[in-house]
Amino acid sequence: MEFSELYTQGVRNLIPVARRKGLIPYFDCLGTAVVLAEPDAAVRAGLHRIMLAMIDVLDSGFIMFCAESSPPIDGASHITVHAAGSGAVRTTTLDGVLQRLGLLADPTDVPEQNLRPRAQGVCPATGARVQFVDAGTNGIVLSLELHIPVSEPERSIDVVPDANGAIAWLVSGAQGGLDSLQHRLRRQGWQVKTFTDLAMVSAELPTVSRRASPKLIVATEDSRADLDQLEQIAMRMPSVWTVLAVLAGSASIRFRGKTSVDIRVVPISPLELDQFTSHVDWRTSTPESRATVPMALYVQDSRWVLVVDDNPVNQVVARGQLEALGYDVLVAANGAAALDMCQDRPPDMVLMDVDMPVMDGLEATGHIRTFQSIGALPPFPIVAATSGAARREECLQAGMDGYLKKPMDLEALADEILRLLPSRPVTGDVW
Repeated sequence: MEFSELYTQGVRNLIPVARRKGLIPYFDCLGTAVVLAEPDAAVRAGLHRIMLAMIDVLDSGFIMFCAESSPPIDGASHITVHAAGSGAVRTTTLDGVLQRLGLLADPTDVPEQNLRPRAQGVCPATGARVQFVDAGTNGIVLSLELHIPVSEPERSIDVVPDANGAIAWLVSGAQGGLDSLQHRLRRQGWQVKTFTDLAMVSAELPTVSRRASPKLIVATEDSRADLDQLEQIAMRMPSVWTVLAVLAGSASIRFRGKTSVDIRVVPISPLELDQFTSHVDWRTSTPESRATVPMALYVQDSRWVLVVDDNPVNQVVARGQLEALGYDVLVAANGAAALDMCQDRPPDMVLMDVDMPVMDGLEATGHIRTFQSIGALPPFPIVAATSGAARREECLQAGMDGYLKKPMDLEALADEILRLLPSRPVTGDVW
């Protein structure tokens, strides 16, 4: 996978966590497009541990995730990843997180540089250097320095897409709702106008001139009515690429392909921005293509699910349902066996029973989340599947991402997988 896409997916998983704490997120990804030459589980684990750590130490304020990759030299690329924040930091939590990451005080710290105690260590997943810097009121930073083998890119960009002044409207009522999208669009030649809600957009449409008409509208999902409003706007302006930007796990993801609105998960990736921009770039499009909004195509990367259940009948049923949906399946009979299997081969998702012998699903989930926080496992969703009544809140508090009641309905299972493992949009010259 291309690194920028892998990195974006990792940030997508954690932005909902940051928002639940009231943190204002910022995302950026710069540099050369590089494709990882080796399996990506270790890189995903290394990224997740430092980004989650930054969220854990901040009680409020601003959080930034930024990565930059260098052009490959001798088949390898240098990639720097920063998780930074400013705001209320709980010192006791910070000390515990640094201990969790295995970072030790750096004896080369220079106090006169106004950098308070620094620490550094090695990422257990990737072997890369990790550094922590505390600049006091200026903020804190966790950095990961990767030097990893890369292969030839999946695509070749002879021309960097340029919107050449095309107009984009961004709609968000929340501070940081579209992270750095305004800045990133302008970097690619877009003129950007912002609105706080879709009612303002609807009011402006009848008065906008053809010259000032947008080519792209991106609105954050602030309520369930937003998709309906965007559909109405798309009907009034069929040549405008209309996008609903949702958080990972949004129920609206299941409407992909069933609506005229393009549904994307925030943050928007660099390849997706290239896609939007190429659509209006006169060098990579035609007047005819620019007059028609392309239908987004999606592919599913994630392909195997671990079913954890002590009941043989439930195992057979769950396997059959998942295989009918196109997934490969492995089965574990209890939480302890599931932990061993996850460490042997990390799954794309776990379907977890709650009440089991040896180790129940709640305890197993706690261990998995701990392993992920220290980089021993890459991130993946865990969905409860149980016949127990009133267990939903207990499962979510234990760290699970979703809840299904047995006997499982095939459509409900499909919707839950789509919500938590959304297919990614195909990028490149596909229209």
